[in-house]
Amino acid sequence: MNWKQIYLSLSFLCLILLTAGCSPKTPQPEPDKSAVVLTTVNMNDPTTVYKNGENATDNVHIRWAYNTLGVNIRTKWSAPVEDYDMKLRLMLSSDDVLPDVFTSNVMDTVNTFMLSGKLLDAGEAWERYASPTWKAAMAEVPEAWEPFEINGKRMAIPIITEQASQSVLWIRKDWLKHLNLEAPNNLKELETVMTAFTYDDPDGNGIQDTYGIDFAIKDQYVVSPIGDISWVFGAYGAIPSIWSKNEKGQLVYGSVQPQIKQALATLKSWKRKGYIGNNLALQDFSQVNQNIIDGKVGIVAGPRWFGDYPFQQLKAKEPSAEFVPYPIPAGMDGTAARLKGNSYSGALMINRHISEEALQAFFRYQNYLYEATVTNDPLYLSAYQNGYDYVLNPDGSLDSNSNDIPGGKVQTFKYTLMGQYASYPSRIKAALLKMGRGKNLNSHDRAVLLSMGVDPKDEIQSPIMQADAVVMQQRQIDRSNLFQGPPTKTMQARNAYLQKNELETFNSIIYGEEPLATFDEFVQKWMNSGGRQITNEVNEWYRSTETRP
Repeated sequence: MNWKQIYLSLSFLCLILLTAGCSPKTPQPEPDKSAVVLTTVNMNDPTTVYKNGENATDNVHIRWAYNTLGVNIRTKWSAPVEDYDMKLRLMLSSDDVLPDVFTSNVMDTVNTFMLSGKLLDAGEAWERYASPTWKAAMAEVPEAWEPFEINGKRMAIPIITEQASQSVLWIRKDWLKHLNLEAPNNLKELETVMTAFTYDDPDGNGIQDTYGIDFAIKDQYVVSPIGDISWVFGAYGAIPSIWSKNEKGQLVYGSVQPQIKQALATLKSWKRKGYIGNNLALQDFSQVNQNIIDGKVGIVAGPRWFGDYPFQQLKAKEPSAEFVPYPIPAGMDGTAARLKGNSYSGALMINRHISEEALQAFFRYQNYLYEATVTNDPLYLSAYQNGYDYVLNPDGSLDSNSNDIPGGKVQTFKYTLMGQYASYPSRIKAALLKMGRGKNLNSHDRAVLLSMGVDPKDEIQSPIMQADAVVMQQRQIDRSNLFQGPPTKTMQARNAYLQKNELETFNSIIYGEEPLATFDEFVQKWMNSGGRQITNEVNEWYRSTETRP
């Protein structure tokens, strides 16, 4: 079947859907057989699933880009999450030819490239070629550009997101029921639940093989969305690794505030009591997810999409498992706080030596994806979503039940160059809110949701929508990192050492290898080893942002 036949077929399907509110099919571009080569590299996200023999270098989305937009995306290499950024850095240090476009969600990596002199002025290219839709979406989060500005130039394009990744507390409700427990409201009640989840055989298998709670703190304490630990510190009034405003209106570094010492004492107690697994310091995002899928963990903090991954993978192995989102528990004095994620999930960088043809091909591709956020056509991206995110039935209905999709349901937005769907924050939030409240969705709402791989009729979305409601209940506890600038001069020289010392000190206290008093020594060492100067530089940057027009 050629492209025109596909187009006519889908148009006919859409006419059938008109009674359900579907707008006429948006005309798809004709195939461009003189496709422009655009090179990239790929991070193998563990949540990305391929089928039909496809992979990162050859899949339905890449073929669609070639046949529809004339963009021949060639992936030079793929690497696991834990190796990806190291491999990027090796390309830079060995002076290898960089791909045309590539992404990273690790700021140290992005900063290294931005200072290397090997990137294009991405902001200038974006101003020239980004579509009005993409520009309007970015205008909603202008602060997202700040970390990627060097000497007034925007050296990388932020991958913006409407989801700020605030955590809720996901708890095994089936375990609560089995042990006749209630969900906790504060840390004291939480300890009661953690004790039972660790020692009272919540899964009923007669073996002591479960534990209360899990965290992902490998490399940095507040970097992982699943296994978030920020709220434990927040219960005492400070969050590590971020910059907050003190009573004098100055920015201070969270990790050296006195409240952190209290939180470390609590975590040390939890570790000693066995509520936390022995491999805490070695656990990253992937390991915590695997612990959950293996049915070993009863409580974990994570964002809304926990209800999809890893919960659905656990559900497939253990159908009776039930994780439910609850509010973040408060400290004993009622204090509660959690890290609010940035308005960006990472950055896209462009090789300084990219050809003009390839540069325009990239923007043609990305601009097209952004139109999915403003169209009234729910089938706008069906040329590659159909058969993967859902199936279109002969009667024109849409079915996203994984059992009804040949090979199972996958999320094709993870195949994109950005690694996520195009985000237009206000439009996505509005559609999600209507969906969560059970309101009638118009064709535009459905188009936006389907661009994210979300079918409003999919029962899997229920816990995700519940999490949205819980997040909204606790907006007042959100805390953002107020320093969003590029690394200061002293950070460039000292941050690697300071962060390593911080991680080792915190871990040694929690594991009981060092006394709690070691924290006070750490604070003095941090101040005397560059931290005091970094604080001055951060506040100089902060004052400069307040004077901007």
